[in-house]
Amino acid sequence: MDIDKKLVIAELDAILASPRFRARKVIKTFLRYAVQETLAGRGSSLNQQSIAIEALGKPSDFSPTYNPLVRIEAGRLRKLLQEHYADASNTSAVIITMPKGRYQVSFRPGTPPLTITPPVVDDLVLSLTEGPKLFLSCQLLDPHSPTTVPMCNRLRGELLLILSRFRNIRLVTQQHSSDYTITCDIQSTAAEIELFFVLTHTLSDALVCANTLRLPTNPSQADLDALCLQVAANTVALHSGKIMYHWAQYQLSLTMPLPPQHEALVHYLAFLRNITPDSFSIALNACRQRLKHFPNDSKALVILARLCGYDHVLQYHLIENLEATWTHAARTAMKLDPGNAEAHSIFAHNRYFLGDDKLCRAELGIARQTNPFDTSIEYLYGFGLYMLGDQETGIQAIYSLMAIPFPQPDWYHVLPFLHAFNQGDYQVALARAERIQRFGFWGEMARCVSYFHLGQQERSLQELKELLHYNSKLLNTQNPDNRSIFSHEALKKVLSSLQEIKKLIVR
Repeated sequence: MDIDKKLVIAELDAILASPRFRARKVIKTFLRYAVQETLAGRGSSLNQQSIAIEALGKPSDFSPTYNPLVRIEAGRLRKLLQEHYADASNTSAVIITMPKGRYQVSFRPGTPPLTITPPVVDDLVLSLTEGPKLFLSCQLLDPHSPTTVPMCNRLRGELLLILSRFRNIRLVTQQHSSDYTITCDIQSTAAEIELFFVLTHTLSDALVCANTLRLPTNPSQADLDALCLQVAANTVALHSGKIMYHWAQYQLSLTMPLPPQHEALVHYLAFLRNITPDSFSIALNACRQRLKHFPNDSKALVILARLCGYDHVLQYHLIENLEATWTHAARTAMKLDPGNAEAHSIFAHNRYFLGDDKLCRAELGIARQTNPFDTSIEYLYGFGLYMLGDQETGIQAIYSLMAIPFPQPDWYHVLPFLHAFNQGDYQVALARAERIQRFGFWGEMARCVSYFHLGQQERSLQELKELLHYNSKLLNTQNPDNRSIFSHEALKKVLSSLQEIKKLIVR
């Protein structure tokens, strides 16, 4: 290696201080360790286990066979390095890369700025489904306070790190290039730190939402994690984020056609807001059109796999060869983007659908570990464990999730209903059932069986008629591909109750 080590160290420091890397603690530690080991002549010995234990602080019994942490972070690191050097303003004297298939880094002389940004970068971006662009600003109401300055820097770093885990948004470093802006004004009092969050639509300067959160004067990491979880749930999470729904509605309100890279996500978000067979079909067609032109669009594949799950849960029967379609979409998405927590989550549920409980449980854990701040993944984690037979752990995960203040979709009440119903607590089951108003037939079904066990036969029969009007074939459990929902153990009691109620109509 002919490049001066001092130049390499200077370039490393510049990379770690750059906007893309500044808030990524794990990535920064990984890169620093890889560079130092390579400079010391030990680069060829780098492997997943040594990186995990010596650089990332994992225990000595860490096994890369069961934990893909290093592979995931290496993929992220390579992508970030590529983006860093694709910046036209970059004039680095040294270029640091990590070639695929190894963890030893390589160094080469820098090239003139004009050759650093190849035109293929734009094509790569457009070949992936894109969501809204987000700019984060943290500022002090009292810039001279000695306690709030480090708090501001720490909070901004934590929020950037957490928001960067969400694939459906893109963080940007310039407000003028964003779709949305989160502004956090920080003020310290004698008793606590107040944080005033304001979310605005950058293009129209419209206020989307505002909220005031509080931290103790010396917050622990757990305090910061809880705050960041609440912020993410209310802004960028797929099921509940105000940015996601506002962006989808704004895109659909425009008179011009949707940009191709937005269509699949916009229509999927519209379906989540208005769950009907028609909105499902629109989202499905948009996703299929996207994958027809870009079959390796990992984000569109995740959406398709999610739609397969909904086709089963809502018994739409609109996806032919459901099992094969679901498996291909989930598996391919995970291979294309192994660091995507959503991909692991939907692959886990695909494995459960196919009866592979062991792999399902493992993938649920990986998804949760990859992004523990995504409430939609946490919901599927709890639901998955419950359906696997670990009812207590699953329901407690759901209860903990629902204790967080954020707008929760109707279907979050499905599992609490099932749990109360299977426990014989029919009054609680009915209360949960009343909260399910816009999730296919589930509300009618839940109220039907709850009323029946509470002795209210007339109301039970009324709900059953509504249920069968919605889906007359629901109680037909003979369906080889899109399996009946009643094949799941947690729904056996619901099925037997519905069959008893149906006999009352015959009489």
